[in-house]
Parts: sequence; C-alpha cells; structure tokens
Amino acid sequence: MEGRITSIARQKKDKARASIFLDEEFAFGVCDQTVEEFRLRKGDYIDRELFEKISEFDFFIEAKRIALAYLNYRARSEKEIRERLQKEDIPEPIILRALEYLKELKLVDDEAWSKSFVNDKLVRKSVSSRQLAFGLKQKGVSKEVIEETISDLNANETDAIRAMRAAEKRWPRILRSESDPRKQKQKLYTFLASRGFSFEVINEVYKQISGDQKDDED
Repeated sequence: MEGRITSIARQKKDKARASIFLDEEFAFGVCDQTVEEFRLRKGDYIDRELFEKISEFDFFIEAKRIALAYLNYRARSEKEIRERLQKEDIPEPIILRALEYLKELKLVDDEAWSKSFVNDKLVRKSVSSRQLAFGLKQKGVSKEVIEETISDLNANETDAIRAMRAAEKRWPRILRSESDPRKQKQKLYTFLASRGFSFEVINEVYKQISGDQKDDED
C-alpha cells in the first residue's frame, strides 16, 4: 500500500482511532498513538515499508489494549489471552510480543494463575486433584505447571480429606431422601465420582461416614 495522505479523519464508531486516506481514498485505520508515533500528517507519503511499520506498531497497541481490557475483569491464563487476541485477527508475531509485554508486567503468570484457579474452585466446592488438573489443562496450562500446582495442593490437603469434606456435607441430605442403605451408598458414590475422586478414596470415605468397615463386596 502506497500513496500520499490526503486526509486524516476521526472514526465515528471509535473516537480513539483515525481513518487514513491516501490519494483521496480510505486506506487504513490507526489509533491516535500510532498517528503521534509516526507523526502522520496530511501530505506525508506512505510507501510500502513505512506502511508495514505503521501496521505492526498499530497492531501491537491494539493487542495490548484488548488484552488489558480482557484482564480487567479477572486474571487469565496465557492460552485465554492468546485465544482472545486470535479472535480479533491479531497476527501471531504481535500476539507473542503482547504476551511478553504482559509477562514483564507480571499480568500473565500461569503459575500464580493456576494456584488462584485451584483455590477459587475449592472455595466453591471440594473436588479431586484430578478434576482440578483437567480444568487447568483445558485452560492451556503446561504439564509442568499443572504438576507443580497439584503437588503443592496435595502437600497441604489430600484428595481423601477433600472427599470427606464433600461427603460430610452431602451425607445428611442423602439420609433424609433415601432410607435404603444400598441406595444411600450408590448416591454417595455417584456424587463423589462426579467430583473426580477415585474408587479407592470414595470407598474409604463411605466406610468412615457410614460406619460400615466391611470391605466393599458390591
């Protein structure tokens, strides 16, 4: 794209952006910061090389704006931010630059985010480390960070403890709604399994909460 700037007009839908006209025809839009960075003025000639520099700079400014607005609601994983920028058709090299910028500001930190994610989940309900790890994986957290996060979690509180806490809250409701011991057991097993707990953990929790110390034969 080449030509001489014949007009710079404020965009109606976004007052922070300007439309650049080359040789009387609309050419591209840029943010105010880009206009000032390159001192774009009527009469300036835009050659291909300058246009590419302008475009790269403007994409970077836009990527930062989108990412910061996205982070304004809550902390995000690196994958979430990447996907948000991809939806806005930000070029991959610019996305990488934006992510590095956010990391330097400590606004993107998957290790810290993972710990916060786990804590938030456990505040709402007790679930297994397996279910938490799956949630982190879905958010694009690396295997190494997931393993470290879950290891730190289990060092303070095991699946058995979390399963027992969940069962203690659910068991009275099960007893009120079901008088058949076999159905009581089935409901507790189904409930804890939905939280991701293993059969071994569930079986032990059932024995303790029901007072049934016999080996599971069912």
